[in-house]
Amino acid sequence: MRKCPACGAEYDVVDAICSSCGKELPAPYEAGAGEDSDFGEESFPEPISAASDEVRSVLSDGSTWQLVAQHAFPPETITLLSGAEVFLGDGTSLNPGTVAMAAGRIIGVIEEAMTDPGDGSTFIDLSGQMLAPGFIDVHVHGMMGIDTNAASTDDFLRFSREAAKHGTTALVPTTVACPAENLSRVLNNIHAARTQEVPGARLLGLHLESNFISQQFKGAQPPEQIFSPDDQQAWNIKQLIDDYTEDIRIMTVAPEVPGVVEFIPWLLERGIIPSLGHSAATYDEAVAGFAAGAIHATHLFNAMPPLHHRNPGLVGAALENDEVYTEVVCDGVHVHPAVLSIIFSSKGAERVMAISDALQGAGMDAGEFYLGGQHVTIVNGVARLDSGTIAGSIVTSDAILRFLVAQVGWDLGEALMMVSSTPADGLRIPHLGQIAVEAAADLVALNQDLTVARTIVNGKTVYQR
Repeated sequence: MRKCPACGAEYDVVDAICSSCGKELPAPYEAGAGEDSDFGEESFPEPISAASDEVRSVLSDGSTWQLVAQHAFPPETITLLSGAEVFLGDGTSLNPGTVAMAAGRIIGVIEEAMTDPGDGSTFIDLSGQMLAPGFIDVHVHGMMGIDTNAASTDDFLRFSREAAKHGTTALVPTTVACPAENLSRVLNNIHAARTQEVPGARLLGLHLESNFISQQFKGAQPPEQIFSPDDQQAWNIKQLIDDYTEDIRIMTVAPEVPGVVEFIPWLLERGIIPSLGHSAATYDEAVAGFAAGAIHATHLFNAMPPLHHRNPGLVGAALENDEVYTEVVCDGVHVHPAVLSIIFSSKGAERVMAISDALQGAGMDAGEFYLGGQHVTIVNGVARLDSGTIAGSIVTSDAILRFLVAQVGWDLGEALMMVSSTPADGLRIPHLGQIAVEAAADLVALNQDLTVARTIVNGKTVYQR
């Protein structure tokens, strides 16, 4: 249960109007929607209470930096990133600009380049580069030999480090459907990793690409692990979800599976984002899933029926609904560039989350490995099961950005939104995905060819080329 912000009365997560005072209630994921609305604390620094008007309007002269030091932070705690074209996260940019960081947060954004003030602050010249919010991958099974389903605590920490090399500052490691004992081990290990200081990208909790999906559109999911949330086998899975609520961020479910529409509010009550996917749903069944509270769609067009003009299905329901965030695998294999452009034009960059859906072969040119116990081989740059079914991708976040700009022809500012600010908005984490005062200092510096020059997490450089 949550509490009405107006009168304090308890209400159910799916209620729209408070029964006590009649006030409109916050949306299920809205920041401030009640005691469960933080969706897991990410160890962000406390908000900067000393962010006065002087701090917010920082100018590029040394005396102003002394003023900042006087009112908020000693100069030696401030890092200045100056000279780059600064993409703010809303599609716009400052060229050139300067970003000031302290205590893991952004404390100033300036629409001009500056020189080293020589006051003890750290000055980093990014002239000729681009600075953007760090990339966020909400659907990634692994990379460089790491597989979420088999990952140890050390593997998750290495996952964090490897992802940062590609500009990713936050990720949601993704499972495939598995037995409860396997899921228990994964949850225990991700929990242990999240209690440590990560060496690279933030670990935002798991995306369970779950047991409660369609057998017909299972994709690379093991068929013996697919069942209804009402099935006896589901009891242990649901108990684990209860036990590890803070370590689970998203769960993919198919709305046509018996019991799933009723299960969606159960997930919402636990602060877990329900996403519709791996589904044979009709249009009406998909609409019912969204009406129950799901506002995400898992890798749109993949593992679901194609869009048909008389049977729009889940694809049509997701494209039609302006509130739904859609994951899209942007590797040039899963979805044709022309269809990507249709999705982007329909949804807008503010509702499309460009994902990798990467497997442990990401970052590797060739090889073979296993996904949920199924053999996968990389052939001509495509990961396939022995049946020939495409099984996730082998791309990284920086490669996605280059593909969107160079191959799909999308605007750089909007492409950056789809790999950073839109995923942050979809996850309801307001600190991430933007360059603004008091936002988390999670940033990526890019060369002109969109290769990663530097990755910054919580104000610290975790990777530098």
